[in-house]
Parts: sequence; C-alpha cells; structure tokens
Amino acid sequence: MVSGLQMDYRRFQSQAQLACYTNERDAIREYDATTPITTNLMGTFKDLDYFEWAKEMDVVSWDNYPGMDTPPSFTAMCHDLMRGIGGNKPFMLMEQTPNQQNWFPFCKVKQPGEVRKLSWQAVAHGADTVRFFQMKQSLGGCERFHGAVIAHDGTEESRVFKETAALGEELDRIGRRIMGSRIESRVAIMFDWQSYWSLEGCVGPTTGFNYPNEVHRFYRALWRRNVPVDMIASTTPLARLSQYDLAIAPALITVLPGVAETLEAYVADGGTFITGYMAGIHDEHDLVVPGGYPGKLRRLMGVWVEEIDALAPGETIEVHGGTVDAKGEIVASIIHREGAERLATYGGDEFYAGHSALTVNAYGKGKAYFVGTPLDETGMSAFMAPIIKELDLKSLDTPEDVSLSVRYGDGGTRYAFLVNNSAADKRLCLSELNGGTELLTGTVINDLIELKPYGVDVIALR
Repeated sequence: MVSGLQMDYRRFQSQAQLACYTNERDAIREYDATTPITTNLMGTFKDLDYFEWAKEMDVVSWDNYPGMDTPPSFTAMCHDLMRGIGGNKPFMLMEQTPNQQNWFPFCKVKQPGEVRKLSWQAVAHGADTVRFFQMKQSLGGCERFHGAVIAHDGTEESRVFKETAALGEELDRIGRRIMGSRIESRVAIMFDWQSYWSLEGCVGPTTGFNYPNEVHRFYRALWRRNVPVDMIASTTPLARLSQYDLAIAPALITVLPGVAETLEAYVADGGTFITGYMAGIHDEHDLVVPGGYPGKLRRLMGVWVEEIDALAPGETIEVHGGTVDAKGEIVASIIHREGAERLATYGGDEFYAGHSALTVNAYGKGKAYFVGTPLDETGMSAFMAPIIKELDLKSLDTPEDVSLSVRYGDGGTRYAFLVNNSAADKRLCLSELNGGTELLTGTVINDLIELKPYGVDVIALR
C-alpha cells in the first residue's frame, strides 16, 4: 500500500504543479489570445511528467545546463526528449549559460567555442531558438557567479561577449532557413515517467538505478552511429508506434493499461522491440504483477525471469555470445527461456553462469529482444550493431566525439549538422555529404572535412 501511495503522490505532485501553470496561462489568455505561452522545462527532471505538461504548452522550451562531465550523447538525448514530448515539433532552447554555471561543486568555464557547439547541437536536434541566461551578471544573490553575456566587468571586449555576438550573427544569417525543418527517425525510445518514479522508488533489489542513465545506455549506442531517435511515451498509440521499425523501452518497470497489448500488436505486425532488466514488474498502482516477471510482457518476450541478482557497486558479470563480449552491472536477470532464442550467456562463477543473458523471441512477423543485465558501452554497442544492420537503419560512421544529425526542410532540402564535441581537431570524409554547401562559409564539400575543436559545420544538401 505504501508503494501505491508513493506513486499517487508523484502523480498528484506533477498534476498540481501543472494546474498552477495552466491557471496562469489561462489568466494571460483572457487578455492575449495569440502570443505563444510556454514555461521552461528541465530535461530529465524527475518530479514532473513532461509528456503531460507538453499537452498544455504552445511550444516546448527547456534549460540546458550540462555539467563538466556530462557526455554529449546525454545532452543530445535531452534535446530529443524535449522535442519528443512536444510531438517532434521544433522546441525552444530557453536557457543556457554563455560561460560557467554556479551551482555545481566545481564550475569550470566553457572552453573557446564550446558554447557555440552546445548551441548548434541544440539546433541539430530540433531547436528553433537559442537563448541565454543571463544578459548581465548580477552583483548579489545565489547566482552572482552564474555566467552572463556581460560579466561583472561590464565590458563588451570579453571573450564571452565576442563569442556570443558571433554566434548571434551566425544564427541570424542562416537560422531562418532552418527553422521549422524536422527530424525523421525510424527508431523510438520510450521515456516513461511512471517507470522513472517506480524504479528509483523501489526498496530493493538495489539502490543502483538512475532511470535516465538506463535510457541513455541504449540511446548512446544509436547516437554513436548517428542513428536518429524519437523519444516517445510508453502509452503511444499503435498507429503512431507502427511508424517505427525499432522501439526500445529501457527499464520499463511500470506497464500501464493497454501498453502490453499495444506492444504485442506492434511486434506481431513486424516491429522490433527491445526491453529487459526490471521490465514489466509493476502495474499502474505500483504493485507487482503476479505470475512471474516480466509480467504482462512475458508472452511477448518469451522469457520468465525467476530471480534478479543485485551486483554491488563496482561489481560486474561477464556476458558472452555471438558478437557480444561484455560486462553487465547493477543487476542480472536469471532467465528461463519460454520460446525465446539465446543470444548470449552469463560467464563467471555464479550459480547461474551459463544461463541466458540476452535473448530474442520471434513473435508474429516481428522480434522481441530481452537484455538481462545493464551492458557496458562496448557490450551495448555490440548488441545493437546487428539489429541496426538487419533493420537497414541508416547509420554513418564518424570519428570519436563527432556527431551527425539531419533536419529535413521543405522542397527536399536537408541540413546536416556535423558537431565536434571535443577539444581536438577532427578530420573525416563522408561521401554522403559531397556536393553539399557549408552554409556558414559557403564552401562546397568535396571529401575531406576538417573540424576545429568544438567546430560545427551546417551543410545544405539537395
């Protein structure tokens, strides 16, 4: 009962704060019927179900404040999530800092070019605006050391001011032709706030889960191959879900009413679905679904998870099979196959060594993959590679730390964004970009592309 009350409170908290927003919005609407109304969201913020909030916003906007150790793939995922909650329409980058934040334990200044890179990365993933907090640095208060376009020195001769002004000139010069363009994806990842609350609220089998990190674990393997991703709700209707060749539901511990039936229909009609550890355990009341894990997903996945072993911090378990030679962490699902095919097994000396760690189940015209343990980056990449190939998802290889995103405009124009997420020079050749025009310099691409540290190329293609 306590568990169910916790979920009820989580829902109440999100809905009550949403009611505050809609009350304020409606008060404004009495005097202004046309100006778009929004409020700034915060990426993977836990307390508010942003899929519900986005329904009440004219345009989705959010604040992007990555830490000094935030992977660029995680920031990209947050952009895609904000685009996803708004139905894959362009979003606003409402806030970012032109220099350092002030609330982390260690607040490094942004490197030359880094803020420009972060800004264009947002555009690459669907932003139609780039904005900053704050214009002028405050003299007092808790954010007195938060970065600003004009710092305490009050000068326009600073590095930060000049870089921000130069970025503004770039956006003013080419931004209008990009605005309104869209991102097209054949892959969807479910981000489910109900599972977020439930997974991190569980007392056992481990305290080691961070839900956004588990979503990122799958997302990163696609981002690294430059495969575009839409972020969707777990309750996405079948008609829309069927538009994707691949749907992934990381750690979907809470299966809301109708979701299992939709997933079964999706796979039966030829879709490919991936889920795994901790999936299907709870219903909408945060109560365990009796009859064995993964609950209502058991028939679709073709497995029974008898037990869930918890691994101590720093402890790993070997996973071997096919193209996968990896390590798992946090938990290991002890799997019995009920029609599924084994893809990899656990190694090591636990009593369940030799049990299935990765499986695939043929279901109707499609396939359902079960990942028994959170795989390390190498293992997740190896697991995803043959699926990407089998589904013929368009992936492009780029050097380490270089990402490629594409937005589609009217009239057949495509805008390719090459982003160097590192402080090192990068060189690459992509025949797919040859003949395109780099919009910031007017250069026509012919094989070799050179990116400076944190460099960005925006290439128009026909």
